[in-house]
Amino acid sequence: MNVTVSRELTLSAIDHLYVLVTEEMNLDLPARLRTRIERAIGDSAFEGRSDESITMLAGAPRKITLVGLGKAEALSHRGLRAAIYAVGKTARRQRDKKIGVALCASFPNASLEASTRLAADLVAHSDYKYASYITSAEMKKRGEIACTLVAPASLDRRAVARVAAQSSVLTGAVRTVKDLGNGPGNLVTPTQLAKRAQEVAREAGLKCTVFDKKQIQKLKMGGLLAVNRGSAQEPRFIVMEYVPTGRRPKKTVCLVGKGITFDSGGISLKPGERMEEMKFDMCGAAAVMGTMQAVAKMKLPHRVVGIIPSTENLPSGTAYKPGDIVTTMSGKTIEVVNTDAEGRVILADALTYSTRFKPDHLIDYATLTGACVIALGGAATGLFSTDDELASRLTAAGEEVGERLWRMPVWDDYKDYIKSEWADMKNSGGRAGGAISAAMFLREFVDCPSWAHLDIAGTAWADNETAREAKGATGVGVRATVRFLEELA
Repeated sequence: MNVTVSRELTLSAIDHLYVLVTEEMNLDLPARLRTRIERAIGDSAFEGRSDESITMLAGAPRKITLVGLGKAEALSHRGLRAAIYAVGKTARRQRDKKIGVALCASFPNASLEASTRLAADLVAHSDYKYASYITSAEMKKRGEIACTLVAPASLDRRAVARVAAQSSVLTGAVRTVKDLGNGPGNLVTPTQLAKRAQEVAREAGLKCTVFDKKQIQKLKMGGLLAVNRGSAQEPRFIVMEYVPTGRRPKKTVCLVGKGITFDSGGISLKPGERMEEMKFDMCGAAAVMGTMQAVAKMKLPHRVVGIIPSTENLPSGTAYKPGDIVTTMSGKTIEVVNTDAEGRVILADALTYSTRFKPDHLIDYATLTGACVIALGGAATGLFSTDDELASRLTAAGEEVGERLWRMPVWDDYKDYIKSEWADMKNSGGRAGGAISAAMFLREFVDCPSWAHLDIAGTAWADNETAREAKGATGVGVRATVRFLEELA
C-alpha cells in the first residue's frame, strides 16, 4: 500500500474512509473531517467496542467504515496492529483503490508523533504480499492501493512533515527485510545478498565493501570458511558503513547480522518437514541491511556499521563435520559438535571483525536457536546483554514500536555448557539452556563492554498468517533499532 501522511483529506477523492476509534470517541482530527465522522457516528449505533465495526454508504466518500478499538486505557500494540491489518485486508477484498485512514488513538509507550509514524508504516504493510514469482493474471492486475493517513490535528505542520518523510523511509527499510527474507534460497544467495547490499548502499548513500572468498581467506575467517565448505556458492562478507556528514558522530554502533541464505543443517541434517522455510535464516542479515538503509536516509547523528557474514549451510563430500576443529579469525578454536549450530560459527568471525571500528555499542541479530523459540514462542525476541543500560534502552525502544524483547541471562554459570576437551570451546551446549549457551558462545568473541545479542528465531518469521501480519518474514529488528538509535545520546 502506498501511504501518504497529511493534515487534510479530500473526501470526494477517496473510495472508502476507515475510522479507527476508541469508546471515548476522542477525534483528534481536522475540523471538517471531525464533523463528518461525528455525523456518521451519530447516524449509527456505533459505540467503539473492540469487536465492533460498521460500514455505511456515505456519498462522498462512497463508504465509511467505523472500527472500534475498545477503551483507550486498555489499548495494546497487539490490538491496534490487528485493527490496522484488518483495514488493509478489507480494502484489498473490497477492491478499494483510494482510501483514507483516520486513527483516533495512540500506541502505548509512544509519543503522538512516534505513534503516527508507526501507524503510517503499519498501514503501508497491512496489504503486503510477496508475489514476485506468482504469474497469474489476477496477481499481475494487483495494483497498489493509495492511502492517505490523516495526521492528528494536534500535531503541528513540522511534525507531520517529519512523520511523512520518516514513515516512508521505515516502510521501505522494513520492506527490504521482508523481501529478502521471503526470497527463495536459489536466488537470494550470498552473492546476490551482497549485490542487494550494494544497491541499498548506492540508493541510501552508504559505503559498502564486499569481501569475496579469497579476501575472506586472507582475513583468516575460519568460521565462515568452514560453514561454507559444503556449498557450491561462495561466501561473502559484507560491510556497510554510514558516517554523518558535516558533524562529528555522537557514537559508533556496530550491527552484525547472521546471513545464512539457506540452512539445511549441513551434515547434522535437519528434518525434511518445513525445511523450505530455512531460506529465512538470513533475516538477521536482512535486518541489519534494512536498518542501515533507514539510518542513512534519516541522517542519524551516529556512525553506524553493518557487518554481514553470508554463506549457505549444506551437506556434501567437502562439508565441515562433527568433530572438526575450526580456527577463527580471533585465533580461538571451536570444536564442531553439531553442524546445524552454524550461525554462531560465522558470527564469531564477524564479531571479531567489528573490533576494528572500536564501537561504543555492538548489537547482533540472528535467527540463532530453536531453543529461543521454545522459550519465548513468536511473541518476543530473546535479548542477551552485558550492559544493563543498553538492554534497558533496547527494551524500551522495542516496547514503543511493538517489537518486544525479553532479557535472558549471560551468567558465567553457563560457560561450562560450551566447554570442550579438544578446543577452546564447542559450538553447541546441548538442549538445556540452548539459547543461553549460544549467547555465551558469541560472548567469547565480543570485545565491547556494551554488547547485545538478539535471538530473532521466533520473531523473524510468521509460520502462518495471523490477525496482525502476513505469513513469512516479519521485518523484525528495523523499527526497534532505528528507535534506539534515534534516542541514543
